[in-house]
Amino acid sequence: MDKKTLRKQILEKRSALTDARKKEAASKVIEKLCEDEHFLKADFVGLFYPANGEMDLMEIISRFPDKIFALPKTVNDKVMYLQYDQFTQLKHASFGIYEPQFGFDITAKLEVILVPCLGITKNFYRLGYGKGYFDKFFKNRLEVYKIGIIYEDEVVDFEPETYDIPMNDYISG
Repeated sequence: MDKKTLRKQILEKRSALTDARKKEAASKVIEKLCEDEHFLKADFVGLFYPANGEMDLMEIISRFPDKIFALPKTVNDKVMYLQYDQFTQLKHASFGIYEPQFGFDITAKLEVILVPCLGITKNFYRLGYGKGYFDKFFKNRLEVYKIGIIYEDEVVDFEPETYDIPMNDYISG
């Protein structure tokens, strides 16, 4: 199936998810992260603020107070990660997402990044929203351990493009 059709199907399914189902999925993902060796070893972790039916994993910040978390911000079509804490002010940006208004750029320090996915293939290729921001970002950061985050029924099948960058793993909830 082509990516455009897959995106549409998944977004329609997500729009029908109940808050209880989203919360249950997030809890499952957080529990799996609490056992993930890459996540546990990392001091600097990239996270995402939920949008478009994505899971809300922000609770993980309070469970790991010694880790330094960051949220993505897009500047001139490039992704950077700004340090996030309870004082960080978020602003509504394009594509219905919230991003830090300002903060310390810790992009170069990130060891693990939790990446929102609409779907993921068995070979760990991410189905995103189609703008290619994360693929461009990861092209020069192959050393960062990338964990795709999906709902349980979002393992999909599509032919990756030459510019697609695979995740190292994924966690579903």
